[in-house]
Amino acid sequence: MIKHAALVTVVATAGLLYTALTRETDLAEFDRKELEALIESSRPALTVNPLVEDHRQQFARLMMDYAEQENERLRAARAFIPGIIERQTKSIEPDPALTLLMTHFDIDPDTSLDYIEAELYLRVDGLPPALVATQAAIESAWGESRFAIEGNNYFGHQCYEQGCGIKPKQSKKKALEVRRFETIGDSVAAYYQNINTHRAYRDLRKLRLDLRTQNQPLTTKALIPTLSRYSELGQKYLRILRSVFRSDYIQLAQQVEPDAGQ
Repeated sequence: MIKHAALVTVVATAGLLYTALTRETDLAEFDRKELEALIESSRPALTVNPLVEDHRQQFARLMMDYAEQENERLRAARAFIPGIIERQTKSIEPDPALTLLMTHFDIDPDTSLDYIEAELYLRVDGLPPALVATQAAIESAWGESRFAIEGNNYFGHQCYEQGCGIKPKQSKKKALEVRRFETIGDSVAAYYQNINTHRAYRDLRKLRLDLRTQNQPLTTKALIPTLSRYSELGQKYLRILRSVFRSDYIQLAQQVEPDAGQ
């Protein structure tokens, strides 16, 4: 009788363990699909805010609306991190949701889980909408550049394969093209990924995390000094950033509420 009871206990325990493992596997796959929809799907087009009449202010507000949308996506993705990390500590097999995050945010999988977790908190985060609008204004001439009009490229993203984008008319580099995007939102998403992954902006990411940790506001003014490597102009580029950021177009656009119709 005792042996039989023990056998029943073992079988029941094994059943519960199997159910738990199955549930964890299902949850990991569910998280992967949710994250894929958040960070890898094409971004929907937004409309110009009808309350804004000036063209440059209108452009700035539209870029801020796209930035707000991207920030929401990244906040949602960031919320997955604790559960994914905890799940990975209990499993030998790679967690599919964690694999997706490491791939998207360009994190070396052959590193410790502690390092991966730290890098995720550095990289999966948003930016001040005014900063996004300021850089878009500079890089696309307030949305009027050839590359913005023909290729939805608002941030100067380049590519190096023939046919990958638009050929600059005066470029001496044969392989260089300016990347083409399906939508403005896709261009904004690529800008975020560039800032969140490229080694040139590691100082920005570290400062951003420090500000978050200290419960300090994440402001355009605070982050501008970390962007000298965005342009070959270096320190001159920072002066341009500050000047455009202080312009009425950006400052007034910040005061306009995001379009409720988006």
